[in-house]
Amino acid sequence: MTFLAVLAGILLSGVVVLTTSHAVFSDTAASDGNYFATGDVDLTDELENATVLFEVDDMVPGQAEERCIEVTYLGSLDPDLVKVYSGGATDDGLAEWLAVTIEQGVGGNYADCSGFGGQSTIFDGSMDDFLADHTDYASGVGSWDPSAAGEKRTYRITVVFDENAPDTTQGASLTDLSFVWEVQS
Repeated sequence: MTFLAVLAGILLSGVVVLTTSHAVFSDTAASDGNYFATGDVDLTDELENATVLFEVDDMVPGQAEERCIEVTYLGSLDPDLVKVYSGGATDDGLAEWLAVTIEQGVGGNYADCSGFGGQSTIFDGSMDDFLADHTDYASGVGSWDPSAAGEKRTYRITVVFDENAPDTTQGASLTDLSFVWEVQS
């Protein structure tokens, strides 16, 4: 048995020597200069948020007011839809008597809606409903899906004071109304 133990010891030591004494070749490849940077979604309007769309005094029943605003997508990412919603308002009873229609299309601008065309209506209802039901991106309205930076859409907003508004609306107001355009990725 000693002979077998000696033989096993010699074989085992030979295996250890062979596995630890052979030469090793190696090589590497590197990928240098890697980086990560975020893209952006960027939306601007022709007024650069500097001017209000509507400043209307002394409205009378049946009166209509129309304004256009051009919105441009400037981001680097492929965004989801551009949505329009209310950023809030102070209402003392006038909103339910104002009909609002929001259309998106091309052409026209803040100074003049002539040339506006190719439109689709994205909201048609009372201002009261718009203020209550469209208050953030998830509930906003719109179908414009920009495909590249520099792409533009014009929005025409028409507000009509109901010709059947009661006398109780005399002196009423809707102030601090905010229309918000938002895009997400």
